[in-house]
Amino acid sequence: MLWGLVDYFVDEVIAVYRSREQAERALGRVLTDEPDWEGMIEIVQLSVPAYCVGWVPKGGPVRRPRCRASW
Repeated sequence: MLWGLVDYFVDEVIAVYRSREQAERALGRVLTDEPDWEGMIEIVQLSVPAYCVGWVPKGGPVRRPRCRASW
């Protein structure tokens, strides 16, 4: 299971994390810098697409899984 920060202003996941704790820390840093963004950004659960079976994040935020379709 992966965790992402969703920005509802641009309507997309802006960062992906390996744990909820990492995502919470990142959200805390964002809201410390930009307190007016509260309610526009939240943490959501993400699932890795089925065609990315072997993909594992290597630490730190990951912008997008880098995998290929198996077909």
